[in-house]
Amino acid sequence: MGERRVSRRRFVRLGAALGLGAACAPLASCGGSAEVEPGGGKSLSEGPEVGEGQDIAEASEVEPGSAIPFTDAGSGEQAVLLRLEGGEFAAYSAICTHMGCEVAYDRAEGTLECPCHGSIFDPENGAEVVEGPASRPLPEIPVRVEGGRVVRV
Repeated sequence: MGERRVSRRRFVRLGAALGLGAACAPLASCGGSAEVEPGGGKSLSEGPEVGEGQDIAEASEVEPGSAIPFTDAGSGEQAVLLRLEGGEFAAYSAICTHMGCEVAYDRAEGTLECPCHGSIFDPENGAEVVEGPASRPLPEIPVRVEGGRVVRV
């Protein structure tokens, strides 16, 4: 069979197309079919900076099934205080354990969701991963109720 020559222009175009495909492949494999849309939940990027022993919120002002954003002074990262449907409080880092995107709270589903790659976390069960690509739960931030206030421990 005879040799077929490829023009320099065609060779460069093919190389560029292959390079672009290789660069985009990791993005597609990180959950291109995710059902979580950016902005689908309540943003957690606002809220006071709270350190150990400081109040996050007045307990009576946080309804069951709602979330209050805050910044964890210890780590400097966004965090979220949740009042679970049963009335108890839980707090977690709002930074996804997959690639570090900020999660959002979806009140209708009662979940914390990553808009970047679609990971979903269940705050009722220690922020365990319900749907990946994340493989680890969100880190818990200890809180307790003292004198009607929710305090960062």
